[in-house]
Parts: sequence; structure tokens; C-alpha cells
Amino acid sequence: MDKVKVAVRVRPTNRREKELGTKTVVDMDNNQTILQALKEGHDGRKAAKTFAFDHCFWSMLEDDPKFQGQEEVFKALGVEILERAYEGYNGCIFAYGQTGSGKSYTMMGTHEQKGIIPRLCDALFENIKTMTKDDLTYKVEVSYMEIYNEKVHDLLDLKGNKQNLKVREHSILGPYVDGLSMLAVSSFEDINNLMNEGNKSRTVAATNMNNESSRSHAVFNIVLTQTITDLTSGVSKYIKFFKNMYHQSD
Repeated sequence: MDKVKVAVRVRPTNRREKELGTKTVVDMDNNQTILQALKEGHDGRKAAKTFAFDHCFWSMLEDDPKFQGQEEVFKALGVEILERAYEGYNGCIFAYGQTGSGKSYTMMGTHEQKGIIPRLCDALFENIKTMTKDDLTYKVEVSYMEIYNEKVHDLLDLKGNKQNLKVREHSILGPYVDGLSMLAVSSFEDINNLMNEGNKSRTVAATNMNNESSRSHAVFNIVLTQTITDLTSGVSKYIKFFKNMYHQSD
């Protein structure tokens, strides 16, 4: 993993779009996304525009040969980040798009169709079970915050206080949020419960496209700490890896 990878996903049309009789103008061919023009040009033709990305996920119709579901998205974007974490590399998944574009579905999914975060967490804890030894142990901690109107709020504050937290700079670790809660977890169920509680505190408002649109940036951090112990001397070495699950809502 030596670069930033950019992926585009097309979700199915929703009920509102079907009721309005909207037309699909996006098509995909391997790693290319094709936008069909709605209006004719000066020459009387509708010129399509083609864009190339690292990954293009066509998720419109399940019976379509091009269809790529949650599992394919996770394999392409989540597996490598998890593998590199054990090698000491930090990773970040950033989902961007307007409200209703499918960010939450891709990142979290549903109970039947898990998204990137639950799949990655399931794989993380499964790997920890097989990799843990007398001289090698792991600890997983999470934090969840929102950024709204240039203010940072802790979504896992058990006291329910929406205090404005300060972003500071560490000489070695870099930027961090002072006072942000960091809670230990042992399974995805723990993580899911914390995210559900945190989502209740998120800032939402109605828009023309979404009755309960999240109006803030949400940042979910998973911190994996690997402890290597010399069984002879009892000396331990701690290594922290960060995986940022970040999605923007507007």
C-alpha cells in the first residue's frame, strides 16, 4: 500500500427516485465510470464523459453481471488495510458524498448486509484470537467524534456532555484531540453498541433528500495495541496502530 486509492460506488435507486421516474446516467466498465449526458451538444449528439479510478463498484442490481456487493467492496478496500496494520502502517477509509449517496450503507451496512467497518472488525478480532501467544498480546480501543461548525464533540462521552474539545499537536504522535474518550472493546458487538449510542448524539437535520441527514463529519478510530513481551526478562514493547474509519455527511 504505497498510495491513496480512490473508489467510486453506484448504489441502487431508492424509492423516492423510482417514484419520480429518474433516469440512471451512470455506467461502469471495469475501473472506469461513464457519465451519460442528458442534453445534446451543439452537434446534436450526447457526449459521454469517462473517468478512471482505482476501483469502480456497480451496486445497482444484484442480478446484473457487473454487480459488486458489500463483500467485494470489503475485499478491495478493507482487507489490505487490516493486513498492513500488523506491519505497523496506519490506515484510513474516507467515504465522501452528498446526503443519501450511500456512505453509511457502505461503511456500516445493515444487519443482513454488513459494511466495511463491521467486516473489518470481525476479521480483526478473529485474527487476534489466532495470533495471541504468551509473548504476543493485543488490545483494541475505539473513539468516536463528530466535527460540526468547526467544533469537535466526543460521541462516546458517557456523561452526555457536548463539550468542545481542543485539537492539539504532539511532537511525536502528531495531531490529537485532547480529552477524547478511548474505550476498550473485545468484539464487534461492543463496537456496534458504542457506535449506536454515539449516533444518538450526532447532529441531524432534514434536507430535501433526507429527512434525518447527518449534518456533521463523523470520525471513528480503532486503535490496535500490540504488546511483545520477552518472557525471559519480562520486558514488554508496545506498538500502536491506528485505523481511521471516516465518513463525511452533508
